[in-house]
Amino acid sequence: MTSPHDEPQAAYYPIRVVSNETGVNAITLRAWERRYGLITPKRTAKGHRLYTEDDIRLIKQVVTLLNRGIPISQARAMLDHDQDASDIGIGLQTQPSQWHQYREQLSEAVQAFDDQQLGKTFDEVSQFFPIDIALRFLLIPIYAQLRDSVTQPLGHARLRFYSGFLHARLAWRLSEQSQRQPQASILVASVGQDDNIELLLTAILLKQMGLRCIWMNGLLSANNIVECLTSMNWQAALLQLPSTADQQQLGFVKDIAVESGRPVFVSGAPATLHDTLRQLGVIALQDDVQQAALNIRDLLTGAPA
Repeated sequence: MTSPHDEPQAAYYPIRVVSNETGVNAITLRAWERRYGLITPKRTAKGHRLYTEDDIRLIKQVVTLLNRGIPISQARAMLDHDQDASDIGIGLQTQPSQWHQYREQLSEAVQAFDDQQLGKTFDEVSQFFPIDIALRFLLIPIYAQLRDSVTQPLGHARLRFYSGFLHARLAWRLSEQSQRQPQASILVASVGQDDNIELLLTAILLKQMGLRCIWMNGLLSANNIVECLTSMNWQAALLQLPSTADQQQLGFVKDIAVESGRPVFVSGAPATLHDTLRQLGVIALQDDVQQAALNIRDLLTGAPA
């Protein structure tokens, strides 16, 4: 990322650009500023944050440390004593990753169907890391690993065990009161009986980005969803289709989009159905829950301040 020497203002970047460049969402960047004094961005006359290239380099150094499972509070102290990002990277290459240790703990707990150990590890990770970082480096990779191992003995049971644990913990987090006024309200529901844990993960990330997600557990009729959207003036619906969606389910999401007049985002559908969904007037999301959440945020609210 470079800027012309004859345009000093081009050296300042809004939070949206910094988030895209570093992979750290705006909510987390603001938290690092408030809680740890990690970055002190400049402000426009309207109070919008502006970051320098030095700020971006610092954030990337922090991400390097987080990649190794080092809590943000410790990362601040390490950077205070070692300003060279390359030195930090070289030093960490010889150290075992804390994320690797957490993954081993979670994997062992799942193998033994040990919900107490699962809870202990989850609570420890939640204490030291923002939830979006924990999802990105720990919770989602473990889920993907279990999903890929369902054909092994007890593989499906272990996936359901871990999914049930995550569902309980993350649904509770989704209901926690936010200190910020939400930028938009989204109805979140499942269409069909497929596992909806990825839908819940997307909702958690959306909440981190400043959107309100109203979680509907179980199945609702199309009329119920339309009535909720219109009578409560919610801005959009996020629906998860089964991977083997049939014509009736496709018609279901089409009816909601047409009758409500609201954007309808659909996750879970295979890529082969994406063109069909677009023709039905709904927005198909990719499998990457982080990118899906970013796309929803950007389409509903535009760039965050």
